[in-house]
Amino acid sequence: MSATFTRAPLVLTRVKEAYQVWHKNLVNLNRLDRYTVGAKIDEYFLSLLELIFRACFAYDKFEKLSLTSQAIGKNDLLKFFLQIGWEQKVIDHKNYGSLILALDEIGRMLGGWRKNIQEKTPANK
Repeated sequence: MSATFTRAPLVLTRVKEAYQVWHKNLVNLNRLDRYTVGAKIDEYFLSLLELIFRACFAYDKFEKLSLTSQAIGKNDLLKFFLQIGWEQKVIDHKNYGSLILALDEIGRMLGGWRKNIQEKTPANK
């Protein structure tokens, strides 16, 4: 019996790649920053990964729409806390820039995904 594996959706792959960049940065933060803003950013990254993963495998279109909307909000909050970390000089310019660019791309992908789901989902009357 052979198993067929499907590739992960591109948006999930992009978030995983961004998280790898973040995680490498997290271990280099000083103790205070790691357990305050660093922990908050890490929490939002993991939550974003979870929401996208769940949306990828959600069967119900309304659930999928809800999860993608939540993921968009989580992505926006993640960018906000990264900005705070950058302003407090917790995150250097290079890492901040690469993470923000990645999260902007992820936001566009999520927005397109949500729009696609909305077009396929009948409106509540």
